[in-house]
Amino acid sequence: MKNISKIWAGVIIGVTTLLAITSVWGDSFIVDEIPHVGAGYSYIMKGDMRLNPEHPPLAKDLAGIGMSFFKLNQSAFESNFWKTEINGQWEFGRRLIFNSGNNADLVTHAAKIPMFIFFIASAILIFHFASKLYGQRAGLIALILFSFSPTVITHARFVTTDLAALFGILFSSYFFFSYLKNQTRRNFWLAAIFFGVALLTKFSTFLLAPYFVLLALLWGWTREKSKWKTAFLALWQTIVVGAVGFIIIVWPVYYFHTWNYPPERQHHDTEVLMQSFGNRYLADPVVWMSDKPVIRAAGQYALGLLMVTQRSAGGNTTYFLGEVSRFGWRSYFPIVYFIKEPLAWWGLALMALVATGWRIGKMRSKAKGIANWARDHFEELAMLTWLAVYWFTSIRSTLNIGVRHLLPIFPFTIILVSGQIEVILHAIKEKLSHLKNKKSAAASLLKIFYVVPFILFGWYILENLKIYPYYLTYFNQAVGGPSQGHKYVVDSNLDWGQDLKRFANWVEDSDIERIEFDYFGWADPLYYLGQRYVYLSSSKYTDAEDF
Repeated sequence: MKNISKIWAGVIIGVTTLLAITSVWGDSFIVDEIPHVGAGYSYIMKGDMRLNPEHPPLAKDLAGIGMSFFKLNQSAFESNFWKTEINGQWEFGRRLIFNSGNNADLVTHAAKIPMFIFFIASAILIFHFASKLYGQRAGLIALILFSFSPTVITHARFVTTDLAALFGILFSSYFFFSYLKNQTRRNFWLAAIFFGVALLTKFSTFLLAPYFVLLALLWGWTREKSKWKTAFLALWQTIVVGAVGFIIIVWPVYYFHTWNYPPERQHHDTEVLMQSFGNRYLADPVVWMSDKPVIRAAGQYALGLLMVTQRSAGGNTTYFLGEVSRFGWRSYFPIVYFIKEPLAWWGLALMALVATGWRIGKMRSKAKGIANWARDHFEELAMLTWLAVYWFTSIRSTLNIGVRHLLPIFPFTIILVSGQIEVILHAIKEKLSHLKNKKSAAASLLKIFYVVPFILFGWYILENLKIYPYYLTYFNQAVGGPSQGHKYVVDSNLDWGQDLKRFANWVEDSDIERIEFDYFGWADPLYYLGQRYVYLSSSKYTDAEDF
């Protein structure tokens, strides 16, 4: 059974990876990829992190490594965007990709292909973790729900930090859970290493630090004896894991990325970038560190962390349900999550919720039932804790720019739902085996209940295939599907500039000699359209009737 499950897991991962790769082959770079790709290439070729410090380097490094296999024109390094501007990431990226004589399609494919490492590795671990907790069938259920999610496939294809963060949080948490339960030297080093790796994916993963502290205290609380002693010991070990992870992973990686970054230039850039940061008790030490040997690497990490903190506090202008604001909405992420995932998923989630309520009801009828459950199911408690922590911070956030920011909750939510679906299927099968009359009304009803989850799985997969290759545009039927999504949210939920190449192909196939349009993106329309392109000024047309 195990070998068959692994074969099926390999087939699922292979099929969905192929769907993801082929769906993105006709894309142009999305908005955020332009600075990320340019920065990643500069890190690998120059060892200098003057561009895009507000995001950790891991995903960008992989893109840069992919591009390094090809001989690209590097004249962008002679531009002022590299030489003199402070963080001239946007124009540098555009110059490198589109305006240096390089083949933009080649650059696009070379940069994107390494990103699938995060998707494939995460899919493997989700299958393994769910199988370990609930059995092989639950592992396959979790793998299907993860791999065929339109949101997951969408962001698996982009040179951004979102799926990388999912990968980092999943792996770091898994190995930290393992260390708490079995404190061997091997588990310690795995927990420390993957904590450091997680910090290199996205700055929001810094939330793992307080989360792991909370887990250490919960671990002590769930023990039968010496609760406080166990909690404080676990807390100390957690601090050591975090410190070691930062010292052996994050610091050396940032040391490499500042190796050829002139100290005086790093200090000047940091000083300018921190000018508007309100809390000088945080900003001034970072500026001071920025030109000091060895520690300036840690200073560069701290600079990025403060830049992200500042941006999050300031919000981002967003359209949501007919309103435009930069202050965010508490309902943004719950509603966007609901409309961007298939209704089949919500059917399965509802079934899992009912099953969970039934189990909780049974536990409450027993003395110390919940406490015993927490002791025996610590991984589930830990996953639920992460979901509570992340949802709390997300709902309070003013940075409402896409469902992609919820990707870190996907693995644990999927694993927990899959586990409960397995409980339901097992319970129904048990009931059927004990029924004497297999053709009774009760047996027929149980058989119908048993089939329902599989119908939902089929619907879930069908939704994925129907939206191929336009995964970013997916919305479920509750809001009228992809054609109606723009009425609710836009930006990275719908149109991130990914269709410029397809649009140019349509213009050419339609034999249109000149076309005016206003493009939401950072790819270069002139590169794809040439002389056919005419910039559409928003002041030229004030009413739809003017067109």
